[in-house]
Amino acid sequence: MLTVAWYVPMAIGGCLLATLGGLILHRIPAVVLMAITGLAIIIDSLLFALAPTNANYWAWFFPSVICATVAVDLIFNVANIFLSTSMPARQQGLAGALANVIPQFAIALMLGFADIVVTGTAQQGQRQSYRNAFWLELACGATALVIFMGFVRIERAKSDYTADEKEERRQEEIA
Repeated sequence: MLTVAWYVPMAIGGCLLATLGGLILHRIPAVVLMAITGLAIIIDSLLFALAPTNANYWAWFFPSVICATVAVDLIFNVANIFLSTSMPARQQGLAGALANVIPQFAIALMLGFADIVVTGTAQQGQRQSYRNAFWLELACGATALVIFMGFVRIERAKSDYTADEKEERRQEEIA
């Protein structure tokens, strides 16, 4: 039961961020939100990797759970808004599917790699092998941050024409 209580902030934070994320996307550039996501992943993994034996929940695990929630929910909101506004109405279902399936696939894939790290370093003891998995998470988060900052450009969310409306206007201009 204590383990469930440890993750309650993740559920509450997830609900709040999912709701508030849509309200702030037009005020904060998506690149900034993606940077926050990358930094949150890095902080989350650092806290878990460096936590001492018998670490205090409030000092180590609570901030880590909050960072994990921020990372997951912000990138989900950015991806959903970007994909849904980029696709015509007839492909909105596909956009939603992509926004949900791609992260789940990536999580499943990297969970497999984390298991390989844990299994491959089992001789170091369970605690150290788990820490090694958190170092892998840190590397993934740092890689994501570099990709977000170096190669991904998404405009700030705004009230604009949908993909269908843009196509319709383009057709009217041609005619």
